Amino acid sequence: MQAKEFENELTYHSYEADRDVEAFHEAYEDAVEAVRAELGATHDHYIDGERVAAAEHFEVTSPGDQTRTIGEFAAGTPDDIDDAVHAATAVSDEWEALGVDERVEIFRDAAAEMRERKFELAATISLENGKNRTEAMADVDEAIDFLEFYSREFERADGYDFDTGEPTPGEHTRNLLRPYGVFGVIAPFNFPMAIFVGMTAGALITGNAVVAKPAESTPLIAEKCMEIMQDAGLPDGVLNFVTGDGPNAGQPLVEHEDVDGVVFTGSRKVGESIQRTFFEQDKQGPVIAELGGKNPVIVSDAADVDAAVEGVMKGAFSFSGQKCSATSRVYVHEDVEAEFTEKLVERTEELTVGHATDRETFVSPVISDAALERYESITERAASDGTVLTGGAVRTEGDFADGRFVEPTVVTDVPHEHDLARDEHFLPFVTIHPIADLEEGIRKSNDSEYGLCAGIFSEDDAEVERWFDEIESGMCYANRSQSATTGALVQAQPFGGWKHSGTTGKFAGGYWYLQQFMREQTQTRVE
Repeated sequence: MQAKEFENELTYHSYEADRDVEAFHEAYEDAVEAVRAELGATHDHYIDGERVAAAEHFEVTSPGDQTRTIGEFAAGTPDDIDDAVHAATAVSDEWEALGVDERVEIFRDAAAEMRERKFELAATISLENGKNRTEAMADVDEAIDFLEFYSREFERADGYDFDTGEPTPGEHTRNLLRPYGVFGVIAPFNFPMAIFVGMTAGALITGNAVVAKPAESTPLIAEKCMEIMQDAGLPDGVLNFVTGDGPNAGQPLVEHEDVDGVVFTGSRKVGESIQRTFFEQDKQGPVIAELGGKNPVIVSDAADVDAAVEGVMKGAFSFSGQKCSATSRVYVHEDVEAEFTEKLVERTEELTVGHATDRETFVSPVISDAALERYESITERAASDGTVLTGGAVRTEGDFADGRFVEPTVVTDVPHEHDLARDEHFLPFVTIHPIADLEEGIRKSNDSEYGLCAGIFSEDDAEVERWFDEIESGMCYANRSQSATTGALVQAQPFGGWKHSGTTGKFAGGYWYLQQFMREQTQTRVE
């Protein structure tokens, strides 16, 4: 079967290449106004092809302006989860029986619809989760990329169904991968479209039925994506959508006896709890989970210091550090530490903290009151146990009064062993540590329970090659000034980690991702 060629979406870069960036901004700003006019509605679950009302709802507000209501969303219960799982179970055999071409067509049609509505979707992300316009559009692009890439891979492998011939006279054999049945999808707030769509599509295109629960703080964009996939031709019951919190919706989904597998992106604590639940219930299906990082960058004495400063700044502070791939600790050769640190502080202080929809905003609001409290706690500790060179304050003046705005923070004099340099914070917060040589940098980089992303800046090819050989990380970037550790693209840079950063060692957006949602079977018949 001839597979369709794949290209990354890259919307903003396309406008730049066409020297038409102003058109991008105008389209985005028009979409923001249109989306704002639609906010505040009440939203129900979607189960077995129908809207299902709930006894209770919860309010979602914009992180940049908590007086702006995004909507009222159904508060899921164990009974809602039970209804959704039963709906998925009832149609799973029918969905598996659908041919490769028919399944792929659905997801390509969904990608086309997302492409048509990309500015509306990006505006929704900005208002609901606080991403600035270019990052929100990149979120949309990645979702489209997942749909197109997974469709291509499933088509290219002909549904992972192989005729293996006649191993012995009179026998004919077939080897194939088959879906597990029903998957629970539990998505995070920080890539509320890309990761939601990627995980959901991975489970669905391989023939599983799905019950999806988005993050409690970002249900609107997930609902729009669910509707697009449903309207593209999914049979009723194949994709069910339940909103709510972890204890009342997420945990019952994980524990349900008819849920065969779970795909999850979020904290290590929750991901490992899901694994324990599967073990305790003797479930045999997979837990496919991405669980965070504490991502190191080494700046060698052979580095282009200006490139390193730019890469660390963007890696640490884009989307206010609310990425599991964010740069969080930097090991700088002592000969260039003073220069690097001074320039990083200067560059950080140039960044604009602001509302997501403002054109100049780089550091956007944090997602929740819990994140705000965590920021106050760690910056207080940093001032006590180290040196805060810039940042460390919550912004509440003027236009910031109704949002959750914090300053990007650079910290020195914190020991490598300190919790601030070892725990994932999910905030615009980076620590700098001097090293004597590359060996020390690699040793300290690897001295972590996480192994998601890592970066190095060095103009010495031998140093870079040694680092690639020895660094314990799933995603490795050398001399990447556009961002030291963030910004992976589907196919080119599959996303996932080693150690406690993931559960499978197979990465989203890569060639071995889809097979995780399936199990192998050989079929032999005597003829």
